[in-house]
Amino acid sequence: MTSEPVNSADAAKGSRIISRLLPPAIRLWLHTQLDHLDGLEFAIDGKDRQILGGYLPGVTLAARQAVYQGLHVSQAEVKATDIRVNLPQVLRGKPLRLLQPFPVDGQVTVLAEDLRASLGSALLGEGLRDVLKQLLAGAVSNQQVPLVSWLGEGGESSEVDIALGSDRMTLRWPGSSLSSDALELSLGLAMREGRWLCLKQPVATVVPAIGEPSSPIALDEIAFDLGSEVDIRQLAVTPAGIDLVGMVQVIPAD
Repeated sequence: MTSEPVNSADAAKGSRIISRLLPPAIRLWLHTQLDHLDGLEFAIDGKDRQILGGYLPGVTLAARQAVYQGLHVSQAEVKATDIRVNLPQVLRGKPLRLLQPFPVDGQVTVLAEDLRASLGSALLGEGLRDVLKQLLAGAVSNQQVPLVSWLGEGGESSEVDIALGSDRMTLRWPGSSLSSDALELSLGLAMREGRWLCLKQPVATVVPAIGEPSSPIALDEIAFDLGSEVDIRQLAVTPAGIDLVGMVQVIPAD
């Protein structure tokens, strides 16, 4: 059996192109997708010939203090596989572009302070309003909980705080004034079938400005479908933060 000789000059040239152009292009693409990114480290797996053709068999990435659409993450360690990009166009000065979906697998840590910093984001703010509406839907009619006191007349919620415990989290909405009642919502988080985020044993308590809190109101458990692109294998809530282990399918933008 004969083998075709490898031109060391061509191989070295390919390696130089990859080392000079691909990492900056990846960094630039990540920064265009995120609001903020610190401590980025990554490594690219694959042979020069594969990569020069636009195929990246694997990319391992670690980052600290990433912010996506106002959502803060303290630490992420992930690996993406089977990535296809327009590298021939990148070599001619074009921006990096994804050509097909690919899976990203790894671990993400969201600290308690990350959650508090994310409260002003549209994604988390709207999500919390939806959660509150759904959880209190029955309580509003049965217990006469004045939902508008915490959501606001125009649908805008008042300031909310988040506290984490062992396997549970507590959300607290203050009233519209110092003399108004506050609302505390305590619940557990769990994943079902990798894509359903379940709110377990939710309990609401109306806390008056003066006097003892009312009796806790047990609410119906609900679940949110995160989509077929998500497969969360582990979710752990601790006083320090929330740890997630799983996979997300990245879909290229049109």
